[in-house]
Amino acid sequence: MIWEYLRIAARVLRAHKFRSALTVLSITIGAFSIVVMSSLAESGLTTLRKGLEEIGGARLLDVGAKKAERGDAKRASYFRGLTVEDRDHLIATLPHVVGRAMWASSWRKDMVADTGRFARADLVAGDGGFLDLFKMRLERGRGFTEDENRQHAKVCVIGHKTAKNLFDGEALGRWITVRGIRCRVIGQLADQPRWGINFGFDWLDVLVVPLNTLADVDPLVMQTASITMKTDDAAANDIVKRILNALLVERHHGVDDFEIWDFATFMNKFDQVFAIMKAIVGFIAGIALLVGGVGVMNMMLVSVSERVREIGIRKALGASPRDIAAQFLLEAVVLSGSGGLVGVSLGIGGAVLAGAIISHFNHTWVPVVAKGAVIAALSVSAGVGVLFGFFPARRAGRLPAIEAMRR
Repeated sequence: MIWEYLRIAARVLRAHKFRSALTVLSITIGAFSIVVMSSLAESGLTTLRKGLEEIGGARLLDVGAKKAERGDAKRASYFRGLTVEDRDHLIATLPHVVGRAMWASSWRKDMVADTGRFARADLVAGDGGFLDLFKMRLERGRGFTEDENRQHAKVCVIGHKTAKNLFDGEALGRWITVRGIRCRVIGQLADQPRWGINFGFDWLDVLVVPLNTLADVDPLVMQTASITMKTDDAAANDIVKRILNALLVERHHGVDDFEIWDFATFMNKFDQVFAIMKAIVGFIAGIALLVGGVGVMNMMLVSVSERVREIGIRKALGASPRDIAAQFLLEAVVLSGSGGLVGVSLGIGGAVLAGAIISHFNHTWVPVVAKGAVIAALSVSAGVGVLFGFFPARRAGRLPAIEAMRR
């Protein structure tokens, strides 16, 4: 019986191709929008998460200086900010820590090459663990060591874009002057952009110098330095934070002039924000499906009015009101479902195409087709047919056979 209903529904819709196409257009647009917009949002989240996971993701903890809320009068009794001794004491004491770096960003600074060429790039000062912690891959040369940092060595590591601006790409062994420091380039970073991840410096347009070397000409850099750590498991973050807080309060004489950032908490909140954004996107696109549902109801009411005599004949031949209602309800579902199927197909194609275009300009982009959005769009499309086709179907089933045949 169901196959017979489908055959009749397909025949009726083919008989009014243009009207059917206009009716399902809103549903097609709605399904297309849900798939494309959700896929782009999920691609962005996946790309950002991938970049964060490369450097530790939820396992990262960051300790930075802040204005004290208590014990401020005691600040004069010791050095303000985090110190190298703080770093060494923490690393020697804290459990579950597998990586660490002390560093500070001085933002954009003017620098000049030994060729006389000028450029402007982000200046970052870090200890010997900075490049390893942040997974900054070297294309040429090497990074500076902790011994070179302690010796205040005049060396530096240059970013991929900065090397192009100052030396047309070949920077190894050359000299750069920045903030009164003349340093020799011993390492050149690879072209390794990380989309959406901002730690206060450009991953490509950057110059990294030893922390102690920059502190020689700018002592205030130590007051803005932070200590970033990576634990062996995100579940250990709470334990590390409690011990870390106790150690720093003791070392800073009860002054809470520091704050701890837990990236596990940050990433959970980030996921929540993205989930809300995806829900909003789905809601906005779903409005088009509801508008299309009104069109489906309108078309089905017109169809009932045009086929009154057919309904009367079928009832006279023994069709029950339930059979008639089921026929019209199935037609509404086929109508809206076909629009949803076309919209989803176009949406998948659009998401793949958009992902390919974005990946061409940003090779870190991870194209994703949101499977949940595909399922939701198809389900909602069919549901719209049931919801808005119910009233016309019931109206058709309740038509008296004799009156219907007289029209």
